[in-house]
Amino acid sequence: MISNYYIGIMTGTSADALDGCIVSFGEKFQLIQSASINLENSYKKDYEECIKAGFKEIHESKKLLELENILNNKTVELIDILLSNSDIDVSRISSIGFSGQTVFHTNQKSYQIGNPSSISKKSKIDVYSDFRNFDIKNGGIGAPLIPVFHKYLYAEKKEKIIFNIGGIANGTYLKENKIALASDVGPGNCLLDFVASSSFNKPFDENGDLASKGKVDQTLFENLITKCSSMTYPRADDKQDYYSLVESFKDIDPCSLLRTLTELTAEKIKEFYEFCDKPEEVIFHGGGTKNKLLMNIIKNKVNCLVRTTDDEIASKFVESAGFAYLAYLKKGEIFKSKS
Repeated sequence: MISNYYIGIMTGTSADALDGCIVSFGEKFQLIQSASINLENSYKKDYEECIKAGFKEIHESKKLLELENILNNKTVELIDILLSNSDIDVSRISSIGFSGQTVFHTNQKSYQIGNPSSISKKSKIDVYSDFRNFDIKNGGIGAPLIPVFHKYLYAEKKEKIIFNIGGIANGTYLKENKIALASDVGPGNCLLDFVASSSFNKPFDENGDLASKGKVDQTLFENLITKCSSMTYPRADDKQDYYSLVESFKDIDPCSLLRTLTELTAEKIKEFYEFCDKPEEVIFHGGGTKNKLLMNIIKNKVNCLVRTTDDEIASKFVESAGFAYLAYLKKGEIFKSKS
């Protein structure tokens, strides 16, 4: 009899941590165990440099191979931690959903580092991965990937949106038990992290404290909104789509730049909310929920019930649980532990 335990492993475009969980999808969802491993700031910086180098140089990048080896080793380490902390034998895990680290993405092709074949052999567990290309092959655009998990958790007889604020922000619009729309909606943390790193040598703007010291530059804000105005739904964004937006504004006070970019993230979330006819409930997860300033701005822009997923599952682990669910549904390529 196949066990109903699944492991989800996720590292997002913020590239600051590896999150994992053991979950069960029986009569109801159960989070059995969760854990995180921080990725060194050097990993994040090297990752950013690699994706800025462009897709043509990816296969020749020694640095990218080094990052992949780090990611593989950290993933196996995290799997061991999850199994040890839960006291669940490896034989009881049906499969692992491994996100990989996205380096390049378009609607036609996606590229992630991380070697699921190696991870499956070292962990002795079958691994499902390459979810984005699997989705593209089956008629999708490769992102966002976990709206189906949002539906599993939250579908009921009312309309709602579930937002994930990671490096990129995305939203799932649920109409009763159907996914009416799922799309990337704008920059989440990626531009905020970029400025925090380049101007303050910090991985992120904790609580939005730095942005709180600045003021919205209205000219810049309107310029950014105009540049993003042609982005329609549904779509899958690449971080490179956004980096070019801030490179020409280095003369602006860094705190005010952060405050303006925080406003941009909140505004793009509001635009999606209004596009989806302003449902009565909006639920958030992802690293952006820890940015108190950002969440307060969103609440002021969105006139409805706003909460996080924490009542059902800690916001930090929603995506890793979502990738476990994709493995449960077999919506990726399988890499067998035994060839």
